[in-house]
Amino acid sequence: MPFAAVGSSLQLTSDETKALKSLPAATQITAKKALQGSITDLARLVEFMTLSISRSSPSRFCCLVPIFHATLNSVQVPKYINPKTIPAIIRAKWALLGLVTISTLATSLPSYGSDDAVTKYIVRRWDETYPWMWFFAQNCLPPPYDVSVTPPRPDLCSVSDAVKLTISPLSLICTKSEEGRHLLRSSVSVQQFAARLWILVGNLKGEVLQGDSGTTTDGLVSKLRASFALTNYVCVSESEHPDKITLPLSNFIHAAGGVEPVVFTLLRYIRRITRDAAAVEEPRSWTVSDPSVKQLHLYTVGLNYSFQFLQTISSQDPSCREQLIRQGSIRTVVDAITQILPRILVQANEELDLHPQLGLAGRQKVLWSGYSYIASAIRDADDGVTCVCQAIDAGLIQTLEKGVICPPHAHRRDRPVRGRMGDIELLFLLATFFIYHRVVASIFRHWFRMNNVPTEKREIRDEGLGTALEIVLTSTINAMDYRSIEPINFFEYRCSGPGCPMCTPKFVSKKRRCSGCLVSIYCSEKCQRTAWRNGHRKWCQVLRCTVGPWGSPDIRNSLQVIAGFETTQISGMAKDVETRVREAQQKFPAFSDKLVLMVDLTVYSPEMRVLPVHMLEQFPGGDPIWPEIADEIHARSDSPPKGYMFSVVKVHLGKSKFTLFSPSTALRMAFEGQYFSDDEAYNPVDEDEIDDSKSLGDQDLDCDSDPLDNKC
Repeated sequence: MPFAAVGSSLQLTSDETKALKSLPAATQITAKKALQGSITDLARLVEFMTLSISRSSPSRFCCLVPIFHATLNSVQVPKYINPKTIPAIIRAKWALLGLVTISTLATSLPSYGSDDAVTKYIVRRWDETYPWMWFFAQNCLPPPYDVSVTPPRPDLCSVSDAVKLTISPLSLICTKSEEGRHLLRSSVSVQQFAARLWILVGNLKGEVLQGDSGTTTDGLVSKLRASFALTNYVCVSESEHPDKITLPLSNFIHAAGGVEPVVFTLLRYIRRITRDAAAVEEPRSWTVSDPSVKQLHLYTVGLNYSFQFLQTISSQDPSCREQLIRQGSIRTVVDAITQILPRILVQANEELDLHPQLGLAGRQKVLWSGYSYIASAIRDADDGVTCVCQAIDAGLIQTLEKGVICPPHAHRRDRPVRGRMGDIELLFLLATFFIYHRVVASIFRHWFRMNNVPTEKREIRDEGLGTALEIVLTSTINAMDYRSIEPINFFEYRCSGPGCPMCTPKFVSKKRRCSGCLVSIYCSEKCQRTAWRNGHRKWCQVLRCTVGPWGSPDIRNSLQVIAGFETTQISGMAKDVETRVREAQQKFPAFSDKLVLMVDLTVYSPEMRVLPVHMLEQFPGGDPIWPEIADEIHARSDSPPKGYMFSVVKVHLGKSKFTLFSPSTALRMAFEGQYFSDDEAYNPVDEDEIDDSKSLGDQDLDCDSDPLDNKC
């Protein structure tokens, strides 16, 4: 005979009733009273499952699931909380706790199928479970942005139980249910709910929640924070099935309160999870069952998903990317990797190192995720130079040096493949920015720190990373050498007027920069006009092509370093240049007299190609000035180019790439011979003797205009 609730519509089917008979007689009586509306007996069923799990199989308690579903189906979420609705609320609380408990227990039973359990018990009953999850979150949890405030109705449910009722179901469906993950990606309401809880968990402080016994020292809040990182990442990640619709990232950002709350909360997550991981006690045995090993695994997984979430919002939303960089996200990631690397790159024993989840390959994933974010932030940023400076100043190179102690595990198929996520690729990406003045300044600071730290001998087990480090560190020394050549950026502090001796600190406040080339500066209008007449008319356009179409200050202040790398590359590969010139002459016979050598510094090691001038990207190759410039270079140069007109350099500032006229040639040709020796008199041509309309190409030189924006 079916179990039925007296005076209510609660009733089980004959099959469900038969399944209950497998329980002890006392438990059957408790189940019958629970169906009849007894709150006490409903709570006893949940406690019975929790206490008996160590002695019985979780599948034995699956027969209680219909009772919990029937209870939830019989009560509705009240609009108002009063003495009449409180009993229904308490019944819903214990029913939902029962579903969460049995779903959690089912995940420990591989033969039962944890995915099926979570999907059947929670996801496919979402219309019953979700309204109550939202109800308990609103009334029994503190406000997300001020966790110090007491929840509206703490008498209904403790904060600890409310966490189990709201956060635990989300964590379960993210880890164990593909159908549930799609629900998180496609439902506006569910994403709003998840974003609210994410902000709340990020703001929690301490390790004991209200209602928790406080006797455990396992770090409840820390574990909650680490495990919820996956839920947050699932909300913004791509679906496993391309044909399924996912919501745009803007929906989650709006639900979380905007860009700034998302950025601040995410960086807070990373810092606190890193702190928790660093505080884990050193494992005693380094075995799969060691509690410290399990804790480290939990925190590294949480960091891994936090890094992936970081990269997702950075790549999809430009405003998030800019705000993250502004708030020091790269520094935060480098600090996190620096702290956890010594804890996870530990070779213990074959059993643990080759374990599919806890093994060394799995532990390395968090490093690859962090490196991947740093690389994507640099590549996608408008100002990649600032990103590289942040990374170097935060100690990224020192951190990568510590990674050589761990073997690459190339024989393991589950090892993350190198590519965009590799440490070597990140090193080589950094090296493409060593041509910039600001980056070289960070390199100087790096070597200063290294010289003041005792040198530690490390056994190099990852030979590939060790070799890459040696190459890149040599490149840093070359960059410092090019930066140290005197005079440094003479065109920034010395008047470009022919023979003008003005070269003092006072000149900085009086200088007039040519708005055409953005390189030459003058102390007066006389020098400006004299320089135009003495050759700047021709080289003004060339110098502008040397600093790029935007006239970036980073490029302008780095011309000397770029010229050093360019000259070294061409002279070091002279035979290769000759070969490429012959190949280009055969490939482009109609343009054999209009070939240029391109030194590509956007990749490491730099590459060289020979192309017709009109085929260059981001370069005005069709301008008729270039043959004339090439003739002058060949006439004035001691060792003119052989087989090509001149060289160009390809650089990048992040996502923007530019092809620049050879800085070494431009600086030498444009400024050579413009300065008289110190004992010669300075006698510039008087401006009244110059025909403005003919000499200056109708460019305005009104003295009343801004002194930093005058044209030549």
